[in-house]
Formats: sequence, structure tokens, C-alpha cells
Amino acid sequence: MEQLSFTFESLNSALDILASFWWIYSPFLLFFGLTAAFQTYTRTKYIQSLKWTLLEFRIPKEIRKSPKSTEQIFNALHGVFIPLKWHEKFFQGRVIDWFSFEIIGSGGEIHFYIRTPEAYKKLVQSQVYAQYPDTEIKEVAEENDYITNLSSFLPNDKNDIWGAELVLSKEDAFPIRTYPEFEEVAVGREDVKRVDPMASLAEVLSSLQYGEFIGIQLLIRPTGDAWIKKGQAAVDKIMGKEVKSKPDFMSKLIFALDEFIPGHVPSTQKEEKRESSQLTPGKQDILKAMEKSFAKLGFESGIRFVYTASKEVFHRAHISGVMGAYKQFTSQSLNGFRMNIKTAPLARWPFKKQKIFNKKRILWKKFRKRMMTVRPFVLNVEELATIFHFPDFGVEAPLLPRVETKKGEPPVGLPIS
Repeated sequence: MEQLSFTFESLNSALDILASFWWIYSPFLLFFGLTAAFQTYTRTKYIQSLKWTLLEFRIPKEIRKSPKSTEQIFNALHGVFIPLKWHEKFFQGRVIDWFSFEIIGSGGEIHFYIRTPEAYKKLVQSQVYAQYPDTEIKEVAEENDYITNLSSFLPNDKNDIWGAELVLSKEDAFPIRTYPEFEEVAVGREDVKRVDPMASLAEVLSSLQYGEFIGIQLLIRPTGDAWIKKGQAAVDKIMGKEVKSKPDFMSKLIFALDEFIPGHVPSTQKEEKRESSQLTPGKQDILKAMEKSFAKLGFESGIRFVYTASKEVFHRAHISGVMGAYKQFTSQSLNGFRMNIKTAPLARWPFKKQKIFNKKRILWKKFRKRMMTVRPFVLNVEELATIFHFPDFGVEAPLLPRVETKKGEPPVGLPIS
């Protein structure tokens, strides 16, 4: 009891000292608060000033290309990356431009969209035509955006909603399963047996009834090589090397103050380097996959999906179907996708129903505005092409709109009356 009483007295004394010197630290707190508020204001103003274009794609009837073609599209889009300077972020509120790649299922019909800043519309169109020449691209007017035909606020008396944002199970440096792992070359033959990972997702979307809607957004913005430098720490950890973390400002300040404490003895012992243990074949495969991933361009990415339907036909099995489609990209030794529980309409008591209602409203608002996810992660262009590409001819969803006939230019010298 005496020790407990002493602890409370010490705590009260420390609080009294802090309260007596409020005039010292309050200006700093006020400064940081105003700085954060100003930065939020400038960023919001900049984002609201952006002009967007929504493009709809009708894919060719027979696509006999691997997702490698889509990977080239992502490579080209990475060219819009321009590192921002601190004053551009702070005073102008600028952020790296992003794109929204969307797969929509409504009443059994499947549609593909790309929402791009207006300045990059021509770039997106030219790159898609370069890889898929027979694709039809239609610019969707703002009033014809499919989102405008949906309820502004969900859930409501008639319709319910469920969904979440996805995150990676491990660090960004660990890659997911990519499309080369879904391909198999037959022995003694030159053709490739390809299992399109989009097939399971297309099957889920094509099974929707009238009044059911599933929307999937892949939000991406190009990034530099900082994720590779960060991933090198994961590589060193697997190899058994000593991972040295740089002390932050607060740690340096505390270490500096320790020098003035009487009796403080500075550490002069040298850190022993841990010898890297013999790597197992499994660890060697992991390192090869990580090094291969580092060789490709990266995008900060986020995945969000929503399922909405009238309460009479609301079928939670479709949610499991979407999650199952993304589970196929999981590798137990590397990486995979999982649901971000904080964004899903799940809650505990007290006020459980109100919490779930608020989460659903927030999720729907972010989907309608196509906002970046709460926890973006880095995927390289090969991984992006794996989870978003135009389905090949083997995907036979009945209501997947495809271009039935090829279009060509008129012959040269055709007489015009």
C-alpha cells in the first residue's frame, strides 16, 4: 500500500509540474494543430479542384493475350509520377494523381471502367488501344455515371450494404501470387494452358439478380523506390542480418538528456554481428520472389468492394464469393489479401447497431467519391495486372459485354461522292 501511495503521489507531482509550465508547451501544441488544419484545408481544396473522366471499356470477343499486356499499360501509367516537393504539398495541398480501375456487376451484367484525371485521358486510351486494338472505349458523361443511378445514402429503408477495404497479410515487400503462376506449358507443346484468375470473380458478378450490385475499386497512384528500401529490411531479416533501426527525433533527444544524468555510463561495447544462418530452400525461394518483385515498378494501391441490394434479395454469400476470388492470389509463404476489419461493418457492444450503421454510411461515401483507402499498400505492375485485366476468351460469363465485330479503317483511295 505504501508503494502504491508513493506511485500516486509521484504521478500527481509530475502532473502539477506540467500544469505549472503550460505556457511553455501550449504554443507548440497550438502551432502543430494549426499546421495540420492548414494542410488538411489545402489538400481538400486541391482534390476538389481536380477534373475527372470516366471511361467504359467493351472488350473484344476473343482475347488471347496474357495479363502481360495489361502490365504494359500499368508501366506506361507510372510515367505520370513526379515527386512532389514539400512546399507543393504544404502550400498547394498537392497529392500524387491516382486512378480508379473498377469492375462493376449489376443484375448479372459486368462492366469495366477506368476513372482518370482528365489530363491523362488520352494516355489511358492510347495505352489500352496499343495492347487491345479491338476494344471499344466510351467516355461516360458525368450525369450517366453508374454511381449517380444508385442511392446517395446507404443503408436505407429499402436497401442494405456490406463491404470492406482489403489489405495485405504481410509487408509490401512480400509479393502475392501473380499470373505466371496460373500458366502452365504443356510438355512437348508450345501452347500455354492458362487459368484466368478473373474467371471466379466474373462468375460471382454474373450470378447477381436484378436489384443486386457489386462494385470493386482498385485505386492506384505511382510511387518511387522508397518501398524497395523499406523492403530491404525484410530481406535482411530473412537472411539473418542485424536490422538497424534509425532513432527518431524523440529517441535522440532522450539519449542526449541521458548524458547529463549523474552516474550515466555510455555504452562502448560494439554490437556483435550475427552470422547469417544457412538458408533453407523455402527461404531462398522467398528471397528470389522478393528480388523479382523489386525489379518492377510499384504503385500505392487500395482495394475496396461493396455489395448492395434490396433487403428482400440481399444475399451474404456474394460477399464470401468476392473474398474467395481474392484468396486465390494468396501464397502461404509470401503474401495475400485479407479484409481490413476496421472498415467492415462489424462492431461490438455497446451501441453495436449504431456503429455498424455509421460504418456502412462511411464505406458507401468513400465508394461514391472513389477516395483512396485508409491503409494503402504497394503492388508492382505484375501484381496489378494479375488482379485487374480483361478476361480472356476462356471466361464465358453470359452477360459479359464483348465487341462482336472488328472495326477497321476504310481502304485507302476509297472514292467519296
